[in-house]
Amino acid sequence: MNTVIDLLINLQPQDLVDIALLSAVIYWLLLLIKGTRTIPILLGLSVLLVAYALATFLRLEAISWVMENLFSSAVLILVVLFQTDIRNALAQVGISTLFRELSPSAQVTLIEEVVESAFSLARRKIGGTIVLENETGLRTYIERGNVLRAEPTVDLLISIFHTASPLHDGAVIIDREGKLAAARCILPLTMNPNVSASLGTRHRSGIGLSEETDAIVVIVSEETGTVSLAYKGRFDTDLDAPELTKRISRILQGEEQEHGATEYQPKTA
Repeated sequence: MNTVIDLLINLQPQDLVDIALLSAVIYWLLLLIKGTRTIPILLGLSVLLVAYALATFLRLEAISWVMENLFSSAVLILVVLFQTDIRNALAQVGISTLFRELSPSAQVTLIEEVVESAFSLARRKIGGTIVLENETGLRTYIERGNVLRAEPTVDLLISIFHTASPLHDGAVIIDREGKLAAARCILPLTMNPNVSASLGTRHRSGIGLSEETDAIVVIVSEETGTVSLAYKGRFDTDLDAPELTKRISRILQGEEQEHGATEYQPKTA
């Protein structure tokens, strides 16, 4: 007890700053991994550590040797396992606002165009994927598609995804400036084993992009005519127009993170 009291008495201002910064970093890291596959992986590594401790205590030479060689490459293993999470964490350094160059009225107009386009496609049973770029840049995916730099109007989006259009395959990406940057963009497929087997390539690619970036992905199913939203690994389907509008608006205003948007919710399309 005296030792603790002595430490508190001898604390310097820089010590308090150091503790505050360390606490903020730990809290930030916990927010980053919340609801992601990082937690199950960390639990698995914890089990291996306990097994190693038991093997050492019981003098199980073979298991101890295997564990020692495994943990000697721990840094490389962690980088490989958490490469996506590390990339996303670094991408969030110096975070700014989505569509920062758009006025509030232009932002509202853009949301209306996206929502109306999605449900117009749904009524026609035409599949489509509309991506809104967030803080993580999507230049790699934009450059691999057909660059357009056009205004994302309802008529244009519907014509792009019409089955007779040469651009209907893949996704369209709307950049931070509110421009339709590119069409026919190929997105990465999700590797999450919890994703329903009933979901097709369109939905899996939308979820995959949301896992690797903080993009907002609106997906229209051509089979069921339902509209879904993927954001930070979370997937919600069968949304109506008011709900989709509300969700996108909350994300743009920075409120979605506080409501657990990183938690994956598998549903069928």
